[in-house]
Amino acid sequence: MSVMRTLHGRRDFLRGMGGGFVATAVATPGAAFAAADGKSFADKIFLAKRIHTMDARNSIGEAVAVRDGVILARGRRDRILGLKGPRTQVVDFGDYTVLPGFVDPHMHSNFAGLRPWLDIGPFTTATMDDARQKIRDAVAKTSPGGWIQGKMLDPSIMPGPPLTQQDLDTLSPDVPVFILESNGHNAYANTRAFALAGVKKDTPDPPQGRFVRGPDGNLTGRLEEPPAFQPFIRVMSSPTGPELVGFLRADLDDAAAKGCTSLHDCGIGGLFAEADIALIQAALKDEAPVRYAGLLVSTHYEKWKEMGLKPGLHSPNFSFSGIKAWSDGSNQGLTGYQRAPYLNSTNRGALNYSPQEIETLVRTLHSDGWPIGIHANGDAAIDVVLDAYERGTSGEGGHKLRHRIEHCSILHDDQIARMKALGISPSFLIGHVHYWGRAFRDRLLGPDRANRLDPCRSALAGGLRISLHSDYNVTPIDPLRCIENAVIRDMNEGGGILNPDECITPLQAIRAMTIDAAWQCHLDQTCGSLEVGKAADLVVLERDPLQVAPDTLRKIGVHSTWLNGESRFNPAG
Repeated sequence: MSVMRTLHGRRDFLRGMGGGFVATAVATPGAAFAAADGKSFADKIFLAKRIHTMDARNSIGEAVAVRDGVILARGRRDRILGLKGPRTQVVDFGDYTVLPGFVDPHMHSNFAGLRPWLDIGPFTTATMDDARQKIRDAVAKTSPGGWIQGKMLDPSIMPGPPLTQQDLDTLSPDVPVFILESNGHNAYANTRAFALAGVKKDTPDPPQGRFVRGPDGNLTGRLEEPPAFQPFIRVMSSPTGPELVGFLRADLDDAAAKGCTSLHDCGIGGLFAEADIALIQAALKDEAPVRYAGLLVSTHYEKWKEMGLKPGLHSPNFSFSGIKAWSDGSNQGLTGYQRAPYLNSTNRGALNYSPQEIETLVRTLHSDGWPIGIHANGDAAIDVVLDAYERGTSGEGGHKLRHRIEHCSILHDDQIARMKALGISPSFLIGHVHYWGRAFRDRLLGPDRANRLDPCRSALAGGLRISLHSDYNVTPIDPLRCIENAVIRDMNEGGGILNPDECITPLQAIRAMTIDAAWQCHLDQTCGSLEVGKAADLVVLERDPLQVAPDTLRKIGVHSTWLNGESRFNPAG
């Protein structure tokens, strides 16, 4: 179908238990736990001052027993130590706090290839002029035939004039330059890069992409949406296969160091189609640091069917949870599709596919039994996606398949009510509030619409199950930072709080990065809470996030991370 005809989206570019809190199995100890061969004892027992399980009752305990990587029992220290046998390893975390390992429900393996690119983004570079200087310095060090490849640029929060083709030509008249914005939807190139890519003034725009031109019809150097990036990608240098595997493995290790035991990739296939799967599998070899799941891109749906792929486990610690589609672009990149124009403009952004194309896609995927996650940033895009879910599921909604809206950034109360009725849940890029809140409020959308940015409290009050995500590499993978952002909604630029009425409690935010995120990703039968029969995926924190000042949540140290009861991050050894 036409909505699948073009590899779209930025991914294209980068091709309890109650009572004594003891499990039922432990309530009747005896011969079953004292077999002579020792196999009925726990392999490991984890002890801590406080263990937050994130089960339905938010139960708290002191010990967890594990056998074969699965939680055998949990509860009071004295009861669980009754499962200690001669070969049982007891790991005592002392005064530290244990939680289920964090789940980042929306990140991207495709961005691993950017790891060696020049970082000129706001987390490392203060202003646009500083970014220009970094480009200038890099040009001086580039060998003949090389490219300058820059990442993470963000004119919406970096003071100074935006890049133009003329700027880049001045900085680098001979070396080709390609600069990607952090949102992944916009990029910039110099004249040399345009020449190598074969893009001229009269080159037609690709479907769902734009070579931006000025009033005089000349190219400005700006590229909008990944289909417009493709001519450049084909001619610029790229990492080798082994290098990509190493870059991705480094990303997974970094995530484990931040307390993640599960990552959910929202764009598998956007880099190298089916070869993405092999890349991920290679990075997960040799004691994988995390559990991995993800959405396959809709643009290769015919290929996925040809391969016979289905939702569910693909290989140990790697599963397919659904299909990913896109409706619009980036709000901070001025391409998110809005009900009303951006401030001081007539621009409402744009849909990348027609409403009918999106509805047809939903109907196909839903009837084939695939859970769906659709990217929608602007409020008008959310309207279109909800219409597609309502019509494309024949009234069934997403209740059974847990359909999602990704980012769901500018969300109104009427849309929350529709989502509840349709069984659709949102996953919020909560870093929008912290990093871009003031830009949305003062320069892009105005106070009223900015107050609807990631409205976590309203969504919960409306009966929705929410999650928080990084959208790595739009923002760094850092669950405690995401939790803090949702709890205090502080704005990094200039200080202040963006709509305090939408702040949520630390417990609600933690659930949004553990059990509720796992539920959205169809991982809740395996992880997300510390319950009998689930994997022993846990993070050990140096302080209890429910007992610290909210503005210090992101500063809590991660002591260690454990997957299936085995250490995956433990700098102390």
